Amino acid sequence: MSSAQAVTTSIALLALLITGMSIHVSRLRLRHRVSFGDAGHKDLLVAVRAHGNAIEQTTLFSVLALSCLALPTVPGGSLTACAAVFTLARLVHAAAIFSRRLSLRQAAHATSTLVHVVLALTILWAVLQ
Repeated sequence: MSSAQAVTTSIALLALLITGMSIHVSRLRLRHRVSFGDAGHKDLLVAVRAHGNAIEQTTLFSVLALSCLALPTVPGGSLTACAAVFTLARLVHAAAIFSRRLSLRQAAHATSTLVHVVLALTILWAVLQ
């Protein structure tokens, strides 16, 4: 699999994850009859925050990863690894939020952040050389 295929596959999988989270939020809104906010329903609050966090993290990853693809000097193997690690981290993060496993959620968030930093530094390194 090329790095372009790995990145685009990763973004597609993350889009499906975010879409699933959106459907879950909508389902809870219907169940609790809440249009805005969470109306004090903890399950809805958790679902909304999980969805928002996934969007925030995935957007940054997508921009960084696609930027790396545009630079010919970025090693494809490291970009493929970053895409795989980030996707796995976000899947683990989502599962950890809904199963209320704080330490797993924190580890997944740290991994996501590390991938962001690696990609950002990779871009800077490629541009500055």
